Amino acid sequence: MSGIIPLLSVVLGSLASIGCLVGVFWALRHKRLIDDLPTSKTQGVFIGLAELKGTAESETPLTSYLAGTSCVQYAWQVDEHWSRTVTETYTDSKGHTQTRTHTESGWTKVAGDSQSIPFYMKDDTGVIRVVPDSAKIHSSKTYDETASRSSPLYFGKGPEHEIANSTHKRRFHETALPLHTVLYVIGQARERQDVVAAEIAHDKNVSLFLISTQTEKQVSAGYGRWFWLLLVLGLICARRCAVASHMLGNTDD
Repeated sequence: MSGIIPLLSVVLGSLASIGCLVGVFWALRHKRLIDDLPTSKTQGVFIGLAELKGTAESETPLTSYLAGTSCVQYAWQVDEHWSRTVTETYTDSKGHTQTRTHTESGWTKVAGDSQSIPFYMKDDTGVIRVVPDSAKIHSSKTYDETASRSSPLYFGKGPEHEIANSTHKRRFHETALPLHTVLYVIGQARERQDVVAAEIAHDKNVSLFLISTQTEKQVSAGYGRWFWLLLVLGLICARRCAVASHMLGNTDD
């Protein structure tokens, strides 16, 4: 029995180290791709992986659900706060059965949705169509409010029925790609089916399809932070795995 805990530590530590190592290579590959890929103009895109910068444009934009923002993509969510008192039975150090109570609380998602449409990215040379389906999207916050039951927002934009143990408090959150916002896009350029032109769209053989309101430098820095975080976590897991392995060896002796 004494060797089970070190053995589990070795197994879990090894799995965690491998997972971190995979993550390190993932972050490094994406950072290098972003740093090394040259930025193309919308009128000079070749078929293949492309990086572009420009504004989001559409003649028929969406209207976001919470903020009413004209946009090409949005996602919203409503969370409801709950709290409950839990009574549990336990055995004390003298073998006597006792009861105790404690309060649990948290937030539960009660509503939400997202929508997107194909749009045009515009730069100083022209436009190119972008189909955002299956893209990784870094959007901007357009709405963030907490409302009580007395607020018109509570039922006006949220569900009619409350969850069990509700404290009558809801949090409304929304992000979007607003119209005319400057975007950074990296993805596969392909030929359009309807006209002789290129478009940026998802390709299962391409590892990165990103649409971001962040700059290229900010996106690259984000992957850089992931690289160092996963590297440090991997080293910590490897170190703990080595210690557990040493303990397991001493147990076997």
